[in-house]
Amino acid sequence: MIRLGTIADCRAVYSLICELEDCELNYADFERIYGEMMQRGDFYSVLIAQKDDEVLGEATLRFEDQLHHCEKIAEIMELSVTAKHRSCGIGSAIFEEACKLAKSRGCTQIEVSSNRVRERAHRFYEHLGMLNTHVKLCKPL
Repeated sequence: MIRLGTIADCRAVYSLICELEDCELNYADFERIYGEMMQRGDFYSVLIAQKDDEVLGEATLRFEDQLHHCEKIAEIMELSVTAKHRSCGIGSAIFEEACKLAKSRGCTQIEVSSNRVRERAHRFYEHLGMLNTHVKLCKPL
């Protein structure tokens, strides 16, 4: 089952994103940001893949009007599935639900940025029909 996330999902989402990033993030900061996102449902949504009482995966989405598109665009900020549940179709199901949600919110495109080292993730997104059309540049401050 895939459903919209709630504030009660914060700890499970935290665990998934720490696993994705392969580090332990500051939980107090994470909880604050997650709570702010939950209050901004016009800009953010979290999708939760769940079986029985176990959270198997999540996607964090941002929706915004962009000047260079002159349209509303959805961005997958994170999409993570627990290691033991990968390659079982859960990520694809989350992605398809994210596309449906984005379309229902008036978005004309869905985008994702993915670290260069995540080659498996790149293949996953390309398999789902996404095209590698951009370069993302970052500078630590």
